[in-house]
Amino acid sequence: MSRNEIVRLVSRALAVMQFISALYETTFLPERIYSAHHYVSAEHLLGRTFIETLEQFYAAFVFARIAMFLILAWIFWQCGPRIARLLLPPDDSSIQSNAGPEPGPEDPALF
Repeated sequence: MSRNEIVRLVSRALAVMQFISALYETTFLPERIYSAHHYVSAEHLLGRTFIETLEQFYAAFVFARIAMFLILAWIFWQCGPRIARLLLPPDDSSIQSNAGPEPGPEDPALF
């Protein structure tokens, strides 16, 4: 398997994981929307409360997480050059060979 195939395979696996995470987050939407609706409908009795604002924030945050996971899934699925460098950096053997040998435990300079 070539380097590009490995990077594409790992990138697509990460994309699928992000998509599954987005689906998992959608399971929290009914609870958050119902809770926010409950407090909004009681606004005329109690006035605007902290709990109502908090529940609306939670519902918006769930939508933001779903959007973030879907954007990440799309980015990983595309597998551009930046993602390829992130997942499998280029071989730096030429840089390491010019640096010289690393001191070992028998090197007197260490003691």
